[in-house]
Amino acid sequence: MFKKKDPNLERLKNLLSKIEEAESPSGWEKVASPSVGGLTDLGFSRQGPYLIVISSQGRGLFNCETGERVSRDYEEYGDWFNERDLTCKGIGPVESELIQTCGIHGGGLPHSGATGESIEVHAPNWPEYDLYFCSEYKSALIDGHASYCKKIDSEHLRAYGFSWCGNFLVSAVGSDFNLWKKL
Repeated sequence: MFKKKDPNLERLKNLLSKIEEAESPSGWEKVASPSVGGLTDLGFSRQGPYLIVISSQGRGLFNCETGERVSRDYEEYGDWFNERDLTCKGIGPVESELIQTCGIHGGGLPHSGATGESIEVHAPNWPEYDLYFCSEYKSALIDGHASYCKKIDSEHLRAYGFSWCGNFLVSAVGSDFNLWKKL
């Protein structure tokens, strides 16, 4: 009837509560936060600084340097997206590329960058998820590392991760996404 408090869970909640929230981690800049209704999946191009975003209204391609949408396809269904293989055919400047995706159909993006930064997702206030950015090979769940980490998003996250080159970072929910670039 009454739940016994878990001391380890309380310890972890206490650790995470010490981490500051930030619009952008140090050395990074938020490039865009566009609304995309019905967002389901996304993926980074390996051919250039592009992010493909799949929604219930088709797919869009965004330039990661500027946050601008550079191409749009309003076709809702087609052979351009394979939910089982988690791949999407590119459009615009990357139309010849087959892009790996992640989102409600599964998959994942890299959780670490090339210079020791990483992201972690924890849910001390489930069902809300918090996205933590940590630098210098640190972790949000280790005592004494709070000053190396920032909470950069908090929501029911659908997709998140670094680009393949490590210079861009994305987090997405069903209605929009946040895109950061390394300075």
